[in-house]
Amino acid sequence: MEDATSTAAPVATLVTRAAAEGLPWHPLEAYEGVDYKLLWRSGKSVAGLMRIAPGSSVAMHAHVRSHHHIWVIEGDAEMMGQRVGPGGYVHIPAGVDHDISDRSAPA
Repeated sequence: MEDATSTAAPVATLVTRAAAEGLPWHPLEAYEGVDYKLLWRSGKSVAGLMRIAPGSSVAMHAHVRSHHHIWVIEGDAEMMGQRVGPGGYVHIPAGVDHDISDRSAPA
């Protein structure tokens, strides 16, 4: 019989490119031209992909407890007043106001 106070061993998560490509995109609430794809979730912690259409943005906001770790893998985005391109990384600590946008003209 298992002790009620024991916890399960941690489990690693690996999402291949093929698996990620097979996941659906969902519109991000209230932001036209912004979609996300959920890769992993544990409680309130999440990891995912976001795509922002040319000319679209996510309005200024802050997260009370969550840190954002953002890697730009394709295209360019404006974050924290700077243009960030492929290979760029941005860390936004909890409580820090930020927005994300693609200010280029729509295609």
